[in-house]
Amino acid sequence: MTFHINHKAYTVDIGSDENNKIHDGITKFIDLNSNIDTSELLLAYIKKTHELVQLENSLEDLSVKIDEIKI
Repeated sequence: MTFHINHKAYTVDIGSDENNKIHDGITKFIDLNSNIDTSELLLAYIKKTHELVQLENSLEDLSVKIDEIKI
């Protein structure tokens, strides 16, 4: 996967991505076909982090509900 940041190309081997989940997760916030600057990269990182925190919170809520059902 190649990122164009501040007019420099950075190629990163993300390993196996059979279902394109990594690619899709990255391209949700970054256009890989255009140059981005570091502020856009930082914003994408923050958005992805926020998304993951929300997911963690949802999982914690579900875990609590499951524990309540077991009682």
